[in-house]
Amino acid sequence: MNTIRGRVLLAFLVLFLLIGPFLFFAFNSLKKIDNAKSFRESIAVFDGNRLKADSEFFYILDFDAKLDSFYIEKSTHSIRKYHKYIENSKNALEDVQLAKGNSDGSINKKLGRISKDLDSLNSKIIHTLGLMQHRGFRNFGTIGKMREYIHELESGHNDITLTEILQLRRREKDFFLRNDYKYAQELNKLCDVLIGRLSTSPNPDKKTLELLMGYQQNFNLIVHLKREIGDVNSGLVNEIKHIHGSLNAKIDELYAIVDSDSEKMIGSMESYLALFLVITIVFAILCAFVFSGHIATPIKKLISDMDSIVQNNFEGQLTRNKGPKIDEIEKLTGTYNGLVNKIRSQIDSLSEKNKSLSSLNGLLVESENELKEASRIKDKFFSIISHDLRGHAGNVLSLATMLKEDNGNLADDEKKVFVKYISDASQNLQLLLDNLLNWAKTQMNDHNVHKRMFNVNQIIEKNVGLFRENALRKNISIQHTVKELPSVYADKNMIDFVVRNLLSNALKFTRSGDIITLDVEEHDHHIEIKVKDTGVGMKPEHRKALLKSTKENISTRGTDNEQGTGLGFAICKDFINRNNGTVEIESEVNKGSTFSFTLPTNLNRDSILKVS
Repeated sequence: MNTIRGRVLLAFLVLFLLIGPFLFFAFNSLKKIDNAKSFRESIAVFDGNRLKADSEFFYILDFDAKLDSFYIEKSTHSIRKYHKYIENSKNALEDVQLAKGNSDGSINKKLGRISKDLDSLNSKIIHTLGLMQHRGFRNFGTIGKMREYIHELESGHNDITLTEILQLRRREKDFFLRNDYKYAQELNKLCDVLIGRLSTSPNPDKKTLELLMGYQQNFNLIVHLKREIGDVNSGLVNEIKHIHGSLNAKIDELYAIVDSDSEKMIGSMESYLALFLVITIVFAILCAFVFSGHIATPIKKLISDMDSIVQNNFEGQLTRNKGPKIDEIEKLTGTYNGLVNKIRSQIDSLSEKNKSLSSLNGLLVESENELKEASRIKDKFFSIISHDLRGHAGNVLSLATMLKEDNGNLADDEKKVFVKYISDASQNLQLLLDNLLNWAKTQMNDHNVHKRMFNVNQIIEKNVGLFRENALRKNISIQHTVKELPSVYADKNMIDFVVRNLLSNALKFTRSGDIITLDVEEHDHHIEIKVKDTGVGMKPEHRKALLKSTKENISTRGTDNEQGTGLGFAICKDFINRNNGTVEIESEVNKGSTFSFTLPTNLNRDSILKVS
């Protein structure tokens, strides 16, 4: 064993005997067992969420159907939990699909049937909940409508006696309390008799007849809905119960197949492990004898690597031999790598100098681009000042001069018109100045966001009042209903600017007789503010251009030839983005446009730290 051949033989023999095949096969065995365990756990997660969803559904049937929120908001805590568990079940079923590995086709078929049953179960449950909400309870839904009819009949219609109304109510209550459809038949017979009597009367009371027919139609609809919903013995509820039972059986079968496959896998692994260990020992001995005769291979590789490094302009280094240590080769490798490092350092020094020159060129290009952008901003700024700002200021000055120089020739009504024009021009001038200053700040990246919690109703009401007189003068109606809203977390001045610009644009592009509606919708974590008009609208390409643009847009004249700068919406988009909101536009030519944006109502770490 003192020879090189003996050392190589001993090293390979020990390596393969102690580490090689055993570790490799053991690792694969453990991986297969872990996959089987993961597969079973995924099935258990799916089954648990499915059972929870089923439990929530029956809880909804027993309790939530008596809650007002079930009919008003169409949602309750249990309904949200049910949807959450169903979503978790679907995600868990996807995990089962991924974890099944190379399972046979029977498992794939069972998973496919389980997925279909789950979809069918969810569809029927959602349909059942919709029917229950349609049926109603107390003063809601169809039951509420039916009670409105009978209460109005009870309030005093002489063509039907109080005794007859009480007979109707008694059969109605018997049907709901005893769930017996014979009472529904008796109620219909009594209604038919009363309707027939009223219809053949010489002077029929049409109001009473309509109320009675409405009561009968709604009652029959309730009977139909109740029969379709059913209970544990009939209808949709019975179908849901059967699907649930079918899922239980299929999942039990899936558990049985997985457990059987796991037992077979463990037994096979034990047999293969013993066999593989014997094969590994024999293979290791053979490899040791073969590789011991190739001691010259590292030397040949060393020479080849040296040639390759020279041809590649001294890129890379010689790697040390991973086999048994040979001192001569180690020393030669170290000496050659030292020489390569010195040569490489000289090459790197030259490369660094070239990089410095390239970096200077890049800085020059960036400076040139910044100068061009600054020049563009300056030209735009002075263009607006020289044209739009000067025009609005000139209008105010001209009208004020005419009033000042008036020698009594103008009537009071005419003076009021002049004052209104001066007010309008001043308001347009102020809006233009706001847009211009905010645009200049955004171009210079000089806008700091100062977020805090505030009620957006104050801003909306202030701006609606600001534009109401202009709207009346243009014969345009601004509609806004004040709602109780949660506070938003945003920069109040920026949101004030956005609402003012959207209202100004809506007023600009609406015609006489049009309507502007400002509405606010509340969601889980944000509110959505919508400014809708019935004005001229816009083409799809114009709408897309507005949403995609990050700079000022081309200005178009309003319905009364109003001018703009094309800055307002670009600034609005920037402000909404800085306040963690989104902007959407819906528009159709000659039908109007809806500009909507969102603001967060939840105060959390992301909404506080995120500043665009």
